[in-house]
Amino acid sequence: HSRLTVLSTSSGINAEYGDSEVAKSQDNFCLSSQLFAEETKRRLSWMDERCKTLEKSRLSNPYEVFYFRKSELSWCPSFKAASSNVFSHFCKDYHPESTCTNKEMNGATLYRTNKIFQEHGRDGHKRFLVVRQPFIRLLSAYRNKLELLRELSFKTAAQQMMQNHRPIKWNIHFYRAVSSEQAIKHAESMTNGKPLAVAPKSDNPYLYPPYPTFREFVAEVLAGWGNPHIVPAAQYCGPCDQQKNRWDFVLKVERFDCEMNHMLNITNNQRLITSQTEHWATNSSPQVNMDVILSYYTTLTEDQLIGLLLYYEEDCELFEYPCHGFMENVRNFKGAPHVYQNVWDKHR
Repeated sequence: HSRLTVLSTSSGINAEYGDSEVAKSQDNFCLSSQLFAEETKRRLSWMDERCKTLEKSRLSNPYEVFYFRKSELSWCPSFKAASSNVFSHFCKDYHPESTCTNKEMNGATLYRTNKIFQEHGRDGHKRFLVVRQPFIRLLSAYRNKLELLRELSFKTAAQQMMQNHRPIKWNIHFYRAVSSEQAIKHAESMTNGKPLAVAPKSDNPYLYPPYPTFREFVAEVLAGWGNPHIVPAAQYCGPCDQQKNRWDFVLKVERFDCEMNHMLNITNNQRLITSQTEHWATNSSPQVNMDVILSYYTTLTEDQLIGLLLYYEEDCELFEYPCHGFMENVRNFKGAPHVYQNVWDKHR
């Protein structure tokens, strides 16, 4: 981990993550677009230098790019890194305002499958991506998509994670697919507030809890689950090709409002500047503090913590997040581990 060790002094973390001095320095460049432009130049220079030491062939080809042609901006989405809020700034250029402010609308319907945003070859566009501290992003994906089955489209993935990684006692006359499906239905019913007419059997191991634990989720990630909501941004967006696919702005979720608005100001898109209260977001989870975040990570094994450092190594390095410092906070955390909800009561 020699390369990552130096990141404990990097500037990509705010007070919420335990570094108030860095937060103050980042607030400084929020004061003006000129200061933000200087910070952007520094970030891109850092990326150029670090890319020289990395495997550029795997970090140079964006998997997906959206084109906002009315603004002459192109964006590579790193899902669970303010992707819904990015689109909130551009939505009114393409949809009625009532559509943009309707939080029940699905992002896939509005732009991810909309051909108008997928026209390639837009020369002259300024290109940007938004990144996030990778371990906060990973937990956000878990809480938003899998915990309590808030995102029903992930039911099949949830079943697979439980079958693959949850220890079970019985093998004879025990059907994992049926039992995990019953548990998932229970979780869905509890989340919706509509208990099942027929209660599941209490000896079903998939009821405790009836959805993947964070440890099971991480096990699936480290085994190669390539869902876009968890794939490292450096792999998904290819920031190391500074010739054909050069990025002009790298924004950070931790200072999203000020950075997005300064970028829009610099690119003469002032009409798109919005306040925080106007943001459109369909996939937000309840906010949590650092103790809650760490309580999830304390449920992981040491091998998993090391595996995540390796998996997100390029994100940590290129985008200057002190990932080793975060993991040390996990190891030193004295609070209670996360307690899962909707666990079936054996005694009812």
